[in-house]
Amino acid sequence: MANVKEIKDRMESIQSTMKITNAMYMISSSKMKRARKVLADTEPYFFGMQAAIARILRHVPETDNIYFRQISEDVSPDKKKIGYVVVSADKGLAGAYNHNVVKLAEEILARPGQHKLYIVGELGRHYFKKHGVEIENSFQYTVQKPTMHRARDISGVLIDEFRHGRLDEIHIVYTRMENS
Repeated sequence: MANVKEIKDRMESIQSTMKITNAMYMISSSKMKRARKVLADTEPYFFGMQAAIARILRHVPETDNIYFRQISEDVSPDKKKIGYVVVSADKGLAGAYNHNVVKLAEEILARPGQHKLYIVGELGRHYFKKHGVEIENSFQYTVQKPTMHRARDISGVLIDEFRHGRLDEIHIVYTRMENS
């Protein structure tokens, strides 16, 4: 039977663990608030650009640009070369986020077509390597602090693949935060 000293030590240990857990919760809450603010600041620009491009294409349908051409219906779905940029986290503390991204990517890879994976984020890279899925390119950038330079590097690789006919379509696989 445990003596009083052992019980007190155990209670202190539990209290200490609770303090650490609460501190981790407060840190993650502040990071979540910061990420939400950045997202809220960025979304209007993104959706505004998307709407402007859609209006331009609707009013100038005869635009002849390789980036706006539709893939010919003659190409069978099995022959389409489709690139997927899979964005996952770098750390394992975002369980549902990573699970949802990987699950969606696996569902997409089961569809017909010639698939090429471009991975951003350590967890996605480790998951697909572990499961023997061929990765075309993995970008060794941290996902937590994206920069315009890194976005240009990634888009440069994808645009080069598209322009040289190695990709017919490019899709980005990510999750969208609805609420916490």
